[in-house]
Amino acid sequence: MSDRTIPDGRAAGSLRLLVGSTGPLRALATPAGLDVPVRGTVIHDPGDPLPAAPSALLLLVGADVADPRTGTVLRRAAAEGYAGVVVKCRGQEADRLTAEAERCSVAVLAAGDAVPWRYVDAEIGCALAAYGVGDLSPSAPAGTEELFALADAVAAVVGGSVAVEDLDQHVVAYSNVPGQRIDSLRERGILERRVPDDPGQRQQYRDVLAAQGVVRFPRARDELARAAVAVRAGTLPLGTLWAIEPEGGLSEQAESALRDAARLAAPHLLRALNATEAEQRVRRDTLRALLEGYGPPADEAAGRLGLGQGEKVCLAAFAPDEGSALVAHLESSLVRYCAAHLPSATVTASARAVYVLLTSLSPAAARRFADGALGTVRAALGTPVRAVVTRAYPDLLRAGALRREADDILRATGGGPGDAPTATAEDVRHVVLLNRLGDELRREPWLRLPGVAALLAHDGEQGTDYAATVTAWLDATGDVASAAAGLRVHPNTLRYRLRRVRELFGLDLDDREVRLAAWLELRLAQR
Repeated sequence: MSDRTIPDGRAAGSLRLLVGSTGPLRALATPAGLDVPVRGTVIHDPGDPLPAAPSALLLLVGADVADPRTGTVLRRAAAEGYAGVVVKCRGQEADRLTAEAERCSVAVLAAGDAVPWRYVDAEIGCALAAYGVGDLSPSAPAGTEELFALADAVAAVVGGSVAVEDLDQHVVAYSNVPGQRIDSLRERGILERRVPDDPGQRQQYRDVLAAQGVVRFPRARDELARAAVAVRAGTLPLGTLWAIEPEGGLSEQAESALRDAARLAAPHLLRALNATEAEQRVRRDTLRALLEGYGPPADEAAGRLGLGQGEKVCLAAFAPDEGSALVAHLESSLVRYCAAHLPSATVTASARAVYVLLTSLSPAAARRFADGALGTVRAALGTPVRAVVTRAYPDLLRAGALRREADDILRATGGGPGDAPTATAEDVRHVVLLNRLGDELRREPWLRLPGVAALLAHDGEQGTDYAATVTAWLDATGDVASAAAGLRVHPNTLRYRLRRVRELFGLDLDDREVRLAAWLELRLAQR
């Protein structure tokens, strides 16, 4: 499939706008120099015919720079008059491709391997907008103040309140023109900086983002009539722009102002989107490093994670019962959930679990958040997922302990029901304790009682039931009758077996500390 964004007959930018320290691309070969005109982009699937698009940049999605077939597409692009091709090297040498580019006199540019192609396309569109090329305005606002000024300017033309929203329905900017027409829904959105979620409005947003122009909605209940238009960079949706209509309806001039404003808002929302993703990557990598034990100093990490001084933290952890194969899907589901419900949270993953750092939440609030996320990710994955929340810690100095606690609780909940709610240390502390003791005995076998080891070996070799006998007696706190009933043997049989344990294995069960140590070892052996 090829997606063309080429406006015919408009002034072109050039390759110079797209490379270097300020451009989104890196030049691999520019045989005709950097002043080659560019009139837009074509996103090309190698399996589709190459459309005629003189002076466009060809985005070779999925192409391998070392594959001879990529050179074939390059030659076809040169023959069709393309300004150049854009590739991702993905760690491979592009010498063969650049040599072919020199022979064909067509440019080869490289995009960052980690940058999604839709962002590459959008960034090129924003860069070309400065020369009136593409779907973006040549005079895009550079920051939030300009977006507020833009909203005021549109409101003055339209006659009603104007708001610019991102894709999560956050109100990024709004108008404040005296006498502008406004209703309670818009006022609430401005005060809360987010439009209240309503099932009916979700369809409105889908309609706006699917349309190419202004979409109008009639008055409904307490909402005044509205007009809206999608904000896009190329084919990438970035948000929406809304205006309350005046009493006489929307004029042609007002509709034109809305369309122009959407083009003006696009570069700003794109920069905000890219900045947000970059910040999320820094936070994710910082948290992962802390939890793995090689992160930066706690105060530096707190700054990267956006933590205030003295801000308490706790860790929620989620693990699929089916193992590591679903961790990536689980992580992406939790990222989306946090973006919608708790943007301050930071999400990262290990090989077997996904961790969410929560700040300034009470234990009850943290558990409610995890329960809500748990329901969402179970539905998304269609498989059982476990969730836990740690205690609150005063800072990040003990990030390793935070991770260990979360992992311990996850381990303790293994094998539980698939619909269990979020667990905390209070729920499974006894299981965590036994697991820790078992780990220590595995690390240090010399700590084991020789008599217990001999007893277990004898049972295994001779088919005796000494371990079950001693465990039942200890479970019954020395009550022979109760233990015998549980084993369905005569009390005298139980007494005989206990004497034989002392004789055969040297276990002094009259010593209470020996009894405790023996009980722990026997219990752990059953797990």
